[in-house]
Amino acid sequence: MFEVGEYVVYGNKGVCKIKSVGPINMPGISSERLYYTLTQVFLKGSTIFTPVDNIGTLRRILTKEEAKELIEDIKNIKPEWNRDDKARERYFTESLKMADSRELSKMLISLYHRKEERLADGKKATSTDERYFHAAEDILLGELSVALGKDRDEIRDYIGRSIV
Repeated sequence: MFEVGEYVVYGNKGVCKIKSVGPINMPGISSERLYYTLTQVFLKGSTIFTPVDNIGTLRRILTKEEAKELIEDIKNIKPEWNRDDKARERYFTESLKMADSRELSKMLISLYHRKEERLADGKKATSTDERYFHAAEDILLGELSVALGKDRDEIRDYIGRSIV
């Protein structure tokens, strides 16, 4: 069970802080069931309720050491590109929902390489690719930012320096 004040990643919502644990007072919701009340760290004023016994895609953020290790390992991640648009979109959607840091890193690298290939061919990145790239980047940079106590731009620069 997660504790009040703990930082977690909640699927495609990104980094959240546990505000409270307990029943919620809403019409039609049993007062017997316990919920985590989450506030999104990078989206002020947003509150999420999720049942304690049904946490599916809720996980602790990386530790500082795990975050540094991930950044160091990013340069070793090989891009993968599924040419089947529907299969690729399902993979991206599932990766965002699960918000696994390594999968998000692989997704970002794959999308980055795809964008570079398209630019080299005189084409722009697709809007779908851009949308998935920014969603994955938002979740990953948010988690690394909180884990390392740095702002997102510092994390982006830190990753850039580590993969050169």
